[in-house]
Amino acid sequence: MADKKDVEQNSEQTLITLDQLSQTLEVMTCVVDRLKSHLTRQMSLNAEMFDDEAKVAKAEAEERAESSKQLQQEGFVVEISQKELEEGSDPNKVVH
Repeated sequence: MADKKDVEQNSEQTLITLDQLSQTLEVMTCVVDRLKSHLTRQMSLNAEMFDDEAKVAKAEAEERAESSKQLQQEGFVVEISQKELEEGSDPNKVVH
């Protein structure tokens, strides 16, 4: 009779253990799904950020190129003699 009782207790304990494992797996599945969702959002944000950085860098490069062209077209040379450096500059003097 004791063997039958032991078998029933073992069976009940096994069912409880399996139920706990099932609940644990459900919780872990939810955690994994949330982590996947979070990682997907992070990857999307990173892609947008790097895409935006690339666009900004491209726009800056184009602006520098345009400024360089403009400077080359409007370039001028200014000569300053040693005497002018030693005497200081006249704030009212305009160079054309």
